[in-house]
Amino acid sequence: MKSFTFIANRFTPAFKMAKQILPALEKAVVFYHDEQERKVVQISWSPEEVSYEAISSTTKVAIQKIRGDKNLTAWTNIKDLTFENEARKEQQYSIGDEVDNSVLCLKFLNPFDGSYDLLYLYLDNALSQFQMTSNSEVLSTANKSILEKTLHQSIKFILDQDFENREVLGNIINAKNQEKEDRNALNHELEKLKKNYAKSILNFSNHHLDIISKKENVQFKLADSALAKLKTFVGDFESLEGILQKAASAAYNLSYEHREIIIDAGHIILYQYKPKNQTSSVIERSESKYSKTVVYLNRYEEAAQRLLLKDLSVNGKNVAQYCQPSVSAAAITINIRAHKANILTLLDRHPDKWMVLREHFKPIQNVMKNQHLGKAG
Repeated sequence: MKSFTFIANRFTPAFKMAKQILPALEKAVVFYHDEQERKVVQISWSPEEVSYEAISSTTKVAIQKIRGDKNLTAWTNIKDLTFENEARKEQQYSIGDEVDNSVLCLKFLNPFDGSYDLLYLYLDNALSQFQMTSNSEVLSTANKSILEKTLHQSIKFILDQDFENREVLGNIINAKNQEKEDRNALNHELEKLKKNYAKSILNFSNHHLDIISKKENVQFKLADSALAKLKTFVGDFESLEGILQKAASAAYNLSYEHREIIIDAGHIILYQYKPKNQTSSVIERSESKYSKTVVYLNRYEEAAQRLLLKDLSVNGKNVAQYCQPSVSAAAITINIRAHKANILTLLDRHPDKWMVLREHFKPIQNVMKNQHLGKAG
């Protein structure tokens, strides 16, 4: 699976780059402070595998001492490495030791604990690996000086870049998490407001039916289906009084029992369908900039009203089918997307219009929700 180079380990890209520059690189060992484990970790790398190894207490003391030293580069012998099995038993050196030093130690400041991470590169001491000569010459002191500076600067550049990229990614992840939390909080608040509004609707409906019952000397009750339908009502309570009055009248006239009348969903008409030729065109004339948007909103509102009267779902497919003339669901999506800014302006200016779309039509609800999220950010 493809991923950012710094996710597994920040030294992995350094290993790969060192191998490209140094064809004869045998292996590499790194000691670095892991910010998650909060301790120094050892990783051994070779062209065949990467392995995490335990650090002995003796090695840990020696490594911590080296991590505190500020010399950024050093050449050493494999026999002088305390973490190697072939380390010297006695500290005896000869004149040729300096020439034989083929392990390059590079240090890089750890951004988390303030000490230096150590990268040991096990090199071939032959100059011929760089194809500079065919003779069996070893790397001179001057050659090693150039090599250590070049490798240190190159690997430092990679580590710095990965650290910056890690910070950028962290900021993006934090921003996304915050956005998700804000969205969840807003959705929770909207759901809470919806439930409170629905509760108020039902309390008002029952109270008003009690008034009608006393006036008519007949007991009116709401069926579960009627309660569910009333919860979807969006409008003023004055309009709701008229709706309940008409529902009570319809239930009364259609009932054989006149002592207790049950009002069900079929008796309740929440929205009166207004034919197109009766719809006011004041907005279209006064706001020419939004005229096309208003036409779309009116057309979709009329279709949505028809669907509610038939107790059908107000979704994109059904609204498209009930438009006059009918259109495709894709056309509705495209129109809403293209007129998004105008739609938001019109909904804000005219809070009493397009009520069915506001409450029941997901594409319009999403436009409104995105506006609220934008304000919250």
